[in-house]
Amino acid sequence: MRYLGAKHSIGKLLAEVMVTECPPDIVDGYIEPFCGSLGVFKNMTDKGYNKYIATDIQADLIQLWKELHSDKLIVPTEMTEEKYNQLKNVESPSALKALVGFGLSYGGKFFGGYAQKWSGNWNVLKELYNSIDRIKVKIQGKNIEFCNKSYLELNPVNMLVYCDPPYKSTEGYSTGKFNHEEFWETMRRWSKNNYVFISSEKAPDDFLIVWERSKRRTLNKKDRFYSYERLYIYNGAV
Repeated sequence: MRYLGAKHSIGKLLAEVMVTECPPDIVDGYIEPFCGSLGVFKNMTDKGYNKYIATDIQADLIQLWKELHSDKLIVPTEMTEEKYNQLKNVESPSALKALVGFGLSYGGKFFGGYAQKWSGNWNVLKELYNSIDRIKVKIQGKNIEFCNKSYLELNPVNMLVYCDPPYKSTEGYSTGKFNHEEFWETMRRWSKNNYVFISSEKAPDDFLIVWERSKRRTLNKKDRFYSYERLYIYNGAV
């Protein structure tokens, strides 16, 4: 489940920063309200926290992780462009719809085009299978839970919280328009009772950068550019 915009390439680094700043013995657990493709989450599950909660508003994606967690996910051994297009209209929630819609699409954009069409001899389905297999061994613990919820439905207390919301400056995979002002206000509130870390290119002035790294933001070589991936905390947290 690697795609541009996901955190697989830096997930391990982000996990190390957060664990150093917030070790497992000072909180009740770890929660990710925008878990996405588990690029960070999979690197946290062996850090010794009492519980791990991954949530996302994308119902198909959560169904995928639930079935992988319970060892019920069946990864297809073959896929055609015709079948790929048919799955776009399958009723949600569907693990297969998420698996194909994200994992076999160009750039990882949900049903953004059948990736194998542009991949030459590279077997996209085989790579997807290997990626899922690597994630599977990291998310099958009994203290791991997946929930289909908006971050606005959550009320974490004494938790390590990592948020990777849709970025303002890039095209995201959101299920609808995202209210950035409401998000940052929620992060201020959560930071009073939790250790909250936010991935973003930019943040309001009352948030501090605790880690940053340049990152490629497009697959197109002609238009390729780099920006900063940053990890923030709220300056006014108690």
